[in-house]
Amino acid sequence: MSTRKTAPEGPFPYPTTPEWAEHLYEAITNTCAAEGFAPVPRQAVLEALAPALGQGEAKRVTESRRNVGRFLRATAYHVEQRGTDGALLLLNVALHGAATLPWANNDRTRSEWLHPSPENLARMEELVDQQRAVAEWTMARERAKTAQRALAPTAPRAEKDAAVAAVKNAEDELARAQWELQAREQALGGRRPLPVVRAVVEDGLPLAALTTEEVRAEAAGEVQRYAVEMLQRRARLRSYDLVESLVQEGQRESTVVVLQRTPVVGRDGVRRHIWRGRQVTGNNRGDARLQVLEVVAQQLLTGMPQYLLRLEGEEENRRLVLLGLGEILRRISTLLNTEYADPDRDLEGRAERALRVAQVPARVVVGARTPERLEESLRQLNVHDHLRGQLNYGEMDRSLGLWSTLVKAYQAQGVLGELLAKEVAEGRIRAGDLDEDAIADSLVGARALDELAVLLPPGDEVSALTLRDVAVRCATVMVFPPVPPRPENLPPRAHMPTGRYWPVVRTALQEASWAQSSTARTDRRTDMWAAVVSQHFSHRGNPLAARGLFSARDVQYGARPDARSLLSLLTACRQRDAEAWEVLVRRHLVPGLINAPEPFVTAGQGSEKGEDRKGVRRTPVNAVQALVNAYTAPPEGVTRELLIAFAEAVLRAPESMAGAGLVPGTFWAPDAHGNPREGTLADKKWFDTTFPKIASSRKRKTAEPPVDDSAGEESEKGEESDTTTEELDEEIPEDALTRMTRLRSDLSSVVDSSRDSVTTAAEQLRTLLAHIEDAVQAREEAGAQKEHPDARILYAEELGEVKKQGVEIAQLLDAAALTVMSL
Repeated sequence: MSTRKTAPEGPFPYPTTPEWAEHLYEAITNTCAAEGFAPVPRQAVLEALAPALGQGEAKRVTESRRNVGRFLRATAYHVEQRGTDGALLLLNVALHGAATLPWANNDRTRSEWLHPSPENLARMEELVDQQRAVAEWTMARERAKTAQRALAPTAPRAEKDAAVAAVKNAEDELARAQWELQAREQALGGRRPLPVVRAVVEDGLPLAALTTEEVRAEAAGEVQRYAVEMLQRRARLRSYDLVESLVQEGQRESTVVVLQRTPVVGRDGVRRHIWRGRQVTGNNRGDARLQVLEVVAQQLLTGMPQYLLRLEGEEENRRLVLLGLGEILRRISTLLNTEYADPDRDLEGRAERALRVAQVPARVVVGARTPERLEESLRQLNVHDHLRGQLNYGEMDRSLGLWSTLVKAYQAQGVLGELLAKEVAEGRIRAGDLDEDAIADSLVGARALDELAVLLPPGDEVSALTLRDVAVRCATVMVFPPVPPRPENLPPRAHMPTGRYWPVVRTALQEASWAQSSTARTDRRTDMWAAVVSQHFSHRGNPLAARGLFSARDVQYGARPDARSLLSLLTACRQRDAEAWEVLVRRHLVPGLINAPEPFVTAGQGSEKGEDRKGVRRTPVNAVQALVNAYTAPPEGVTRELLIAFAEAVLRAPESMAGAGLVPGTFWAPDAHGNPREGTLADKKWFDTTFPKIASSRKRKTAEPPVDDSAGEESEKGEESDTTTEELDEEIPEDALTRMTRLRSDLSSVVDSSRDSVTTAAEQLRTLLAHIEDAVQAREEAGAQKEHPDARILYAEELGEVKKQGVEIAQLLDAAALTVMSL
């Protein structure tokens, strides 16, 4: 199906010839050997890199040395992070604008992905199956409608009735399939499991390219589609249109690309390896280029339908799919060059718009010093661009980026294994026996949680529940590491030794000294903990729901995990151990209470006002304290059996299947005997009724070591350790200066929130207009009559009410803009 002989000349490049592809691979291999790097696999160069280079580009970056062979020119490559284990050899080239795909492992959208657990992967397979069922029944409905329309007016009544019955059956089956698809989406919380990537291994040697686990072709396409959707959702926050920016100015920045293999199994059972370049940096630009070129990312990965790239003189074949990247790019360039050569071409057509992204600069990873850590090196490169550069994170993604930086910092200091072995495993294993690299990857979501099984308490079986719990323990102790007690012989004003772990967190998060305690630092660490924990649940709660659950003391002295396993804690709770119940609630139940499909603990913000809000407004601290108090001072109708049954249900909920009247992850509320009360859903309304809002929260018990009350420490901590407190009946009025400072500091976030809300409203109105226009066009095409005048008047009145609200918004914004000048 080659088009090289008849391909027209033009600005859109054609793939490198096979001969020069081999020369390029030879040059890369020789250069990596000379520099001490592991090269990329041969197939990666032949199937992903060479097709993406325009003709002549391979010759430009290579040179032939007499009696030695081919090498990369010294000006064509550079070494990133030279002198470190994460050093990379990058090839500076120009790639075809449609040659690369957005990388699903991009940290800017990390919060939108689930942990790659076996349960989530199984749910993903079920989702893909159901998507296929919906597509098949959609086609069946269209065929039935076409057959019905094709019937002649004189057709027998029996045929007409059969056609109507066929359409009705197809519509019913489609509705059933769509309902089941929605249930599959709910089981995944609307997210997808993050693909696990590792270095490619050939002949027992790791190489400088990545590979995913083998999946079905439909699953690989769905992951790519979802990755692009999440990127585009983030792109709406930009202050300009990136697609139009590329059309007008092209791409000036050189982005990093890694070659990645995706092993897939087709519907016919045939296994094949798909090699493509992935945008490590510049993900949004990679997606915007595909939009300009009108290429769908998942089709570029799994196969492009022939009818979309049909050349002149070819017959259309709706069953033919183009698989090779070289053939796809060759056809794209042929079609665009043909269009561009037309003197009467449309100046707003695809060829004209894509002219400035025909070729784009890129730095392709062709060598790695330590290929086993390639994914980590690329991830840190991506995190750095967002944390330290101009590309802003969303709040949860920023927290996850900080978490990735923190895990890397623990590794770099060589204390990750020591901390987890001592504080989580309670000294049952030696730090040297832990595979720190595997555990670090698991903690940041790059591997399944199975790597944490070695940290489980004795007697705990390896299950999704226990692995998730130990992951939460790891996150808690790493975000709030323990600080040793103040030495008795330490002079009053001497520097407080904080141990080996606290300085790691301070450096990674760029915090002030240990002696300076602040609410901002506590909230920042709590938000990061909440974001990390939410990744282990299909349904994400609001990270603000964790605010107040950790104190400044937890930041300064650490939040040590209890040595007992979940099974031991539950047993102790049955034996009237109130301390065990408090530990169980605060350290093990809270994540499930926040990240449930029907969350029991919410942020208690003003946005929850409304008729459909469940339960009462209360702070997270109040809700958790009410559950803790219920053990020793139970409200009416609450028994110890109910509490234990509720705790077990919350712990098991993420793995619970859908039942009659239930969605996955929810359960019936327990009765006084601990038995489920069918028909009574355990949700926030039930929780707030069963565990009413308490008047005041008791001061939490702390397990930290006692602190010396000397005057020297008071000056260092800034507050007394044993000061008695009194809670007044009325709040202390806030002075004007403090109020001004607080309101000024909060103004930026309020403005951002308002802008996001207005942007969302504008997007919804565009969708509304498009929907109405499509309905009008469909009516005109069908030749149908207009809607009844009363219905049109009703729609116009409803839109008029919306317009009034828009006018009010504009007036409020004018008033705000005028008032802010007096700030």
